[in-house]
Amino acid sequence: MVFKKGIPLGDKITGYLFLLPTIGILFFTSLYPLGYAFVLSFFNLDYTKSKEMSFIGFQNYIMAFKDKAFLYSLSITIIFVIITVAIQFILGLAIALLLAREGKRLRIARSIILIPMVMTPVVVGVLWRMLYNPDYGLINYFLSLLHIPIQNWLGDPNIALISVMITDIWEWTPFVVLCFIAALTSLPREAYEAAMIDGANTFQILRYVTLPLIKAAIIVTLLMRAIDGFKIIDSLFVMTYGGPGDRTKLLSLFIYERGMKYFQIGYASAISWLFMIFMFIITFYLIRQRQKSEQL
Repeated sequence: MVFKKGIPLGDKITGYLFLLPTIGILFFTSLYPLGYAFVLSFFNLDYTKSKEMSFIGFQNYIMAFKDKAFLYSLSITIIFVIITVAIQFILGLAIALLLAREGKRLRIARSIILIPMVMTPVVVGVLWRMLYNPDYGLINYFLSLLHIPIQNWLGDPNIALISVMITDIWEWTPFVVLCFIAALTSLPREAYEAAMIDGANTFQILRYVTLPLIKAAIIVTLLMRAIDGFKIIDSLFVMTYGGPGDRTKLLSLFIYERGMKYFQIGYASAISWLFMIFMFIITFYLIRQRQKSEQL
């Protein structure tokens, strides 16, 4: 028996059999936990009080929007993502424009600049916690040489979030650089030659030629960085654990704390789904922007 497209039934079945292990792993590690969390979000399940579940409908979701701690965590998470992604975009584009050319030294520089990205986030957290140490950290040491007052980078409520942002920017700007270099090296030379013949300067070429041509790559890169920025937890857990107070308690850490520390499973599940819906909206918007850029 042969299907209309000419693929024999045996080959089709073989293809599905090869997909089964991947589908099974995806189901048990992602789809089933996601669905189970959705069910739990409609129940009152608090292991500190009782292991029995009681159906409460949308009360967990309503409670989330009344919870000042949740709203504060959401607000600083949005601020964190907007600032870090924006700076990573600017720095990444500037560095990519410098390193996108050919040359032995530039190839070596491209290899070196990727080191922060390939480091384990926990290791990055430990490294920067040592650098930020108010007593023996290198950052305060260099500040003292310049006669600048020593700062308690991770303990001062006014600068703790900024310190975490600096760490994230240092770690993930190389990823943005790598994406932009890949996009820049694939651009056609004809567009640049035509722009130079028309008398365009460097800034005009960047604005009217380079950026429009790599718009799709920019949107994909921003999307990936925004998603990663919203779910940061490894380095944050090691550096501050949300402190001082709640100044660096981003949403991922807030959900972890509610579920794994206070065992408010139903409430944590509801927040997780709100988090996922929020990320879906952002993802959908950026994908639509990418589709529009490809149609132009």
